[in-house]
Formats: sequence, C-alpha cells, structure tokens
Amino acid sequence: MNTTAIKVVTISLILFFCVNNSMADDYNVRLSANQYALDSEFEAVINTSNSIVMTGISGVYDNDDYKILFLKALIGNEILIDGFTGGLGFKGAWGEAEKRNIDGDILNLGFTGYAGYDLSKTSLNNYPVILSSSLFFSPEPLSFGDTKKFIEILAECSWKVLDQAALILSYRYFEIDFTNRTKWEKSESAGYLGLKFFF
Repeated sequence: MNTTAIKVVTISLILFFCVNNSMADDYNVRLSANQYALDSEFEAVINTSNSIVMTGISGVYDNDDYKILFLKALIGNEILIDGFTGGLGFKGAWGEAEKRNIDGDILNLGFTGYAGYDLSKTSLNNYPVILSSSLFFSPEPLSFGDTKKFIEILAECSWKVLDQAALILSYRYFEIDFTNRTKWEKSESAGYLGLKFFF
C-alpha cells in the first residue's frame, strides 16, 4: 500500500470518528496508570435500532519505552444472553517504540474484536460490574513504517461506584515486530488501575 492509500485510510477513519462523535448517545473517559506508564481513552457510543457503534481514541505512554496513539471504530450488538455484547471493527495505531539503542516507528491499521459482559443487566443486577476484553491484530500487509506486525490484548474489569464514575482494573499485552535496520521485537505486559467517567 503506497503513501497516498495510507493517507486516505487515515483521513477516512478520522472523519468516521468525528461524524459518529457528533451523534453519540454516551461518552466515557478512562484514565489509568501503573508505576511505569499512563493509559487513557475517550470513547463515544451510538445506539442504533439494531446495534451499537463504538468509536474512540486512546493512548498509552511510557517515557522510556513507547508512545502509542490508537483510533478505533466498531459495530456491536447484544448476543446470546442478556448483558453480553460483542463487536467487530477496525483499529489503527501510530507512535514509536524503543529497545536499548534501537527505535522504530509504529504505523498499523488492523482488525479488532470486542466482548463485554454487564452484570447489572443480568440476574446479578445488584453488582454494577462490567467485564470486557478486546483483541487488535494488524498483519504484515497492514503494517507500515518500521513495523511488520502488531498484536494487542486488553482486559478490563470496571466497578461502577457512582452513577457517573467507575473504578477500573485493566491489563494490556502488546507485541510489535519491527524490521528497521535489524529485526527486533517490543512487547509489554502490564496491569493498570484507574477511573472511568461517564457522560
């Protein structure tokens, strides 16, 4: 894929994100951290007659090792049982990573899947807890710059302590293969603690 095609895909995702945000029914902001890194996300959710559309922008920052910005757009629906939601869509990653004296640029567009289980919509409605996870995978044909492949796994447990706020515990694993100068890999496995606000 040439540079023009990359620009077209990027602009299309940004426009899709902005248009959807102007029509959103719900917003949430997540702020979390551990002793090494910061993680944040702004998400807009649009409810349609048969499904939901989730768009968001997020970032994870570690001053010494990596800085990554993500953009996502998914279509989801409640499936199988009450409170269980699944979704599929696209996600992009842009940033940079470093390992020892080597650094590399990150530019990926890939596929993402989401699953969430809201206990408050089940027979356990006294427990305002949401369990969720997502997978992001960008294979070699959709990886640009110095990157060859990108995989990210997220898992989150949020407990709604107030109507507009939740305490969250999350886990992120990512692995990036690079091909600049020499073949090398950057991976991270870390937990985060933080808050999520709903609007």
